[in-house]
Amino acid sequence: MNTTFETFQVLLLHLLLILTFFFLFIYVSQSKWNRFMNGFFNIAISGSSIILCMTFPIITPSHTVDFRQVPFFIGSLYGGRKVAFVLFIILIAYRLYLGYPDFQGALLAYTAILILLWITIPFFHKATVLKRKLFVIFMISFIAILSIVSTFYLSFPELMNFSYLASASVFFLAQFVALSFFIIFIEKSRSEKHLTKEIRKLEKLKTISDIAASISHEVRNPLTVSKGFLQMLRDPLLKEEEKNRYIDIAVEELDRAESVISDYLTFAKPSIENVRTLNLKKELTSAIKVIKPFADMNNVYIELQQYPDVYIAGEDQKLHQSLINLIKNAIEAIPEGGKVAISLQKQNGKAVITIEDTGVGMTEEQIERLGTPYYTTKEKGTGLGTMVIFSIIKAMRGEIKVNSEVGKGTRFTILLPLVEH
Repeated sequence: MNTTFETFQVLLLHLLLILTFFFLFIYVSQSKWNRFMNGFFNIAISGSSIILCMTFPIITPSHTVDFRQVPFFIGSLYGGRKVAFVLFIILIAYRLYLGYPDFQGALLAYTAILILLWITIPFFHKATVLKRKLFVIFMISFIAILSIVSTFYLSFPELMNFSYLASASVFFLAQFVALSFFIIFIEKSRSEKHLTKEIRKLEKLKTISDIAASISHEVRNPLTVSKGFLQMLRDPLLKEEEKNRYIDIAVEELDRAESVISDYLTFAKPSIENVRTLNLKKELTSAIKVIKPFADMNNVYIELQQYPDVYIAGEDQKLHQSLINLIKNAIEAIPEGGKVAISLQKQNGKAVITIEDTGVGMTEEQIERLGTPYYTTKEKGTGLGTMVIFSIIKAMRGEIKVNSEVGKGTRFTILLPLVEH
């Protein structure tokens, strides 16, 4: 009973070693190291696993077994021929150190396995279908166990019996299952990593195309209008008053195009250059004064809560731009008039600005997409303004939190690190 329990304990230990090897191997295979470092860590992990498996073998009344071949095969197949040779040296040298009988027979068997791996490694790498890789590992495992059994028979023919062959068959199946588990999960992990890379690449391309479409659309319209009115100025019969009106319209449209391009450049390069200490209370009051006429025009009341002097580090112009855009968005989210509540306070070493409106609100999906290129909740808009807000706040080492409920309103919370006055 004690022997069975100890055997079960060692089996669990082997499973733990194999799983630890698996997770470390997955981590190394997905790391962005060069080929030499990948090979080095592959040898270190696989070699350590081989030594640990041989140090704590599974001892049964009839024979002794271990799972050294699992890290040996996996490390060799994914590491290449050089790794296979180094792992072979580690396995043979440690077996010699442990003093197991019939070293020459084991050397012959594992040399045959090494030659088999040397031949099949290129086929394994070229195999693009998982079934082919599993077939390769099945053949390697089968020939390996056959080599070991043949060597054992030549060395100890008197011990060869039905019990040994049955145990060898069970061990072969267990080893093949473990190897298949490794192959399936490693290939699945690699496939998911490759798929993630492709998705990111496509997202970048989509972002570029969306921004290009947005800029093209938003800039082309005012340029077309300006071009039309400038062409109309050629009319010799045009009155001076009409000429001035056409010029004003053309300049206004060009200013609009310039504004779109400025927003895009701020998003593309949101660096903060002229950094200085800013009184956030003063900056917020100044931004509210600028936007208040727009609020009155839309029948929106801006409510100011009492707030202290709060100091942060940043660029005043870009901070103004962000605050004005946020308050403007809050006002535009209230189509039939309402209230925008603004507060400023200190919390945990950060300045906290809260801008809350009583507008239409947003869904969870809209909140998640907020700040992404070419996404806007307005009927007419490019989404560049919101991108600029997020980019500037991030460049100032801050963050923005958004809470919203459809039909009840939205709350933007800006957190910025405090500085000493």
